[in-house]
Amino acid sequence: MTDFTLELLQAINDWQRGGDHKQKLKRGNKLKQISAALPEQFRTCSEICYRQEAHEKDRIWQLLADESLPETIAAWTTDLSIAKHFKNGVPPEGLRGVIFSLTPPPGSVVINLIEIYRDPGFGRAIERLKPEIIGFNNGIGRYHDTQREVVLELHELGSETIHCYGGYASDLETLAQEFFGYKPDTEGLTSFETLCRQANISESGAWWLSQEGTLNVLERMAPHIEQLRSRKL
Repeated sequence: MTDFTLELLQAINDWQRGGDHKQKLKRGNKLKQISAALPEQFRTCSEICYRQEAHEKDRIWQLLADESLPETIAAWTTDLSIAKHFKNGVPPEGLRGVIFSLTPPPGSVVINLIEIYRDPGFGRAIERLKPEIIGFNNGIGRYHDTQREVVLELHELGSETIHCYGGYASDLETLAQEFFGYKPDTEGLTSFETLCRQANISESGAWWLSQEGTLNVLERMAPHIEQLRSRKL
C-alpha cells in the first residue's frame, strides 16, 4: 500500500495552484523530487497527451527553423478539449496558439495525476490531511482531477509534435499571412480558404485549425522554412 504523505499532497497541491514562471520551476522540481519514490503506475502514461501554448510570431518560426523548442517540467492533459479551452481558449489577437501532442517517452512522466486521483488510498489521504494542506482550496480542492493532467519533463519539443494551430484574425487574408509568415499569393490564399472551410473556421474571431489543416499549412510553409535555415547558416 502506498503511503501518501502530507509532503506529497502539499507538492501536488502547490503544483496545481500554478504561479509565475519562477514558482512553476520551483514547484515542478519539488514535485519531481517527491514523486520519484512513487510506484511506477503513477509515473507512466501510455495515452496521447496535449499541451497548449501561446507563442509570439518569432517563437513559431524558431520552432520550425530550429526544429525544436526548449521545454521543462510542464502540465499536459489527455483530453484535447481541455487543451483547447486552457486559459480561456485561443490566445488573444497578436499571439499564435499551438497545441502539441505526443505519447510520453520513457522516463518523462513526473507524475500521472489521473492515475493517482483514481487511487482510493489517495482519496482517503486527501480527506484526512486536507486541514493541513496550505492553500488547499486553490489547488487540490479547486481542480482535483478535472484537468486530466499528466506532468511531463521534456527537454525540447520538436516540430513533429505540433498538433494544431489556433489564432484570432479580423479577415481571411490577415489570418493566412499570420500563419504562413508571409503574404500568400492568390493560389495560396485560395488553398488556405479551403482549409478554413474544411475546419469550419469563419473569416473572423477565434478558431483552431484541424490537425489535417495544420499539416497542410506546414507543408506550404516548408520552402520558406528552408530559406530561413539557409540564412541562419
